[in-house]
Amino acid sequence: MDASRASALLEQGAAHFGLDPSRAVPLGGMTGQVFALDDVVLRVGWPGVLDLEALAAAAGAAVVPVPAVLGRYDGAEGSVVLLPRIDAPTAATLTGLDTASARRRGAACGRMQLALGEVPAPAGLPVLGPEGAGARLLHLDLHPLNVLVAADGEVAAVLDWTNAAAGPPEYDRARTASILLLDPVAIALRVDPTWVAFVDGWSEAAALDDLPPAATAWACRYMLADLAGRYTEQELGHVQAALGAAVDAAGDSDGRSVAGATALP
Repeated sequence: MDASRASALLEQGAAHFGLDPSRAVPLGGMTGQVFALDDVVLRVGWPGVLDLEALAAAAGAAVVPVPAVLGRYDGAEGSVVLLPRIDAPTAATLTGLDTASARRRGAACGRMQLALGEVPAPAGLPVLGPEGAGARLLHLDLHPLNVLVAADGEVAAVLDWTNAAAGPPEYDRARTASILLLDPVAIALRVDPTWVAFVDGWSEAAALDDLPPAATAWACRYMLADLAGRYTEQELGHVQAALGAAVDAAGDSDGRSVAGATALP
């Protein structure tokens, strides 16, 4: 959805809910379609996309906290979902934490991810991989900016279900591993010991270092496609190298997971 359509839809949705659209503030994220307005959030988009997001979030709510839908507006330009604005920082907000606290926060995120991986996928989501009827709910964008944390370090909310699908839970863990270890932004953060402790806590709790190489290869391909418009092939060379290592490992006759397949170069 282009910016002009999103802006028009924001005005329509805000008016429907009795809100002043001039007070809306864009929130972070690549879609540019989420706006904070006082104590609520407005998510604009195509009806079918928002339907799938709601389906996935409702399923995930069985084991992880998600913002409850307060209302919805459907108009000619698209749809708007009204959500509560949760007063909590993202998991990536590590300022003021020592390394032990950061590691505990990461572990809480990892435990949340393992719990999510036990949720059966609802019918209607896109299906990935070979699981078929046994597919689990996949978030596929589970990273620190999409997780809010409470004062005690536990997960307060899981956001942004746009990429949700059904498939093997290893795909979701591999996707997160690629974001935490291979994304250029994450690589730059590895000079910060607090960030490293956070990632280590998440990785250990969610067993991100023990992934089937086929899942790692899938996640690397996903990342290469996802970041192609933002980075050059040279800047993503380390992702291509990780993909090659995972593909080679997946060809092993014993099917072992490959230590280091998602590690930094």
